[in-house]
Amino acid sequence: MNFPSICIRGIPNETFLTEDGSIGSHLFQFTVRADRQDEWLELSINWEDDILVAEFTLQQTRQDGTLQFRAGLALLVLEEIERLNQRPMVRGLLGDERQELADNPYHGNILLRSDTVKHTRKLVEAGLALAVDKIIRRVNS
Repeated sequence: MNFPSICIRGIPNETFLTEDGSIGSHLFQFTVRADRQDEWLELSINWEDDILVAEFTLQQTRQDGTLQFRAGLALLVLEEIERLNQRPMVRGLLGDERQELADNPYHGNILLRSDTVKHTRKLVEAGLALAVDKIIRRVNS
């Protein structure tokens, strides 16, 4: 499947930003989903299908009505993720998917094989942090 060249990862709060304003690798921790029947871990993203997706993502809210991404957004270039997936330590461990939700047609996931050892998982998280092309900070976060 062809995906847009950019994906967006929301930044929940300031703790995911480093002192110099860059992204901490912990923003890219993969989630184990009990309802997943395959061997993948998920990292929730939005696909940048059009110019409205960044604003849509900034406006997403939690169930209690508060903003989900209070600190802003991290934009990643898909080509950089694919390049990471070709590195000898990572080769073939990453995937991606579109997983539309009822309230989010842009939703998808970056995927990581669930049998990835902890050390390699940490390398992938750091690699994704380095793949961030742009940070959009929320004004008045």
